[in-house]
Amino acid sequence: MSAPHVWLKEAIEAATSLQAWPVGMTGEGGPPFVIYAREATAREQLLDDTLDATPEPQATPPVARFAVAIYADDYVAAWDVAGQITGAIHLYAGEAEGTTIEQCLVLDERDGQPDYLDGRDVPTYTVELSVEVRWVE
Repeated sequence: MSAPHVWLKEAIEAATSLQAWPVGMTGEGGPPFVIYAREATAREQLLDDTLDATPEPQATPPVARFAVAIYADDYVAAWDVAGQITGAIHLYAGEAEGTTIEQCLVLDERDGQPDYLDGRDVPTYTVELSVEVRWVE
């Protein structure tokens, strides 16, 4: 089964040595950590441009858009982790764990809102990445 979210989790963890959680942090401990969530998957259909009276739709590879959030106690450390992730996945193409990634792009990077995690009196800094992954099913 092709699974871009499995590849993304493994790529983040390999690049940063941090735990990456899908959708929300469900474990124990504090920052630094990474949360990723699939925001959408586009499945474009193209019509065959032959002169046939009934063109057949041709599927293009799906494209998933992910939100990746880095949480850290220090602003600079959060950006450092973002750089590690970007360096590992931006422009990546290849085979990984049975998934063919045609292309991965980091579309943008931005500061997130400081967050007060449960039981903590100091803010946790966040950096957010928008990531697009085109893969073969």
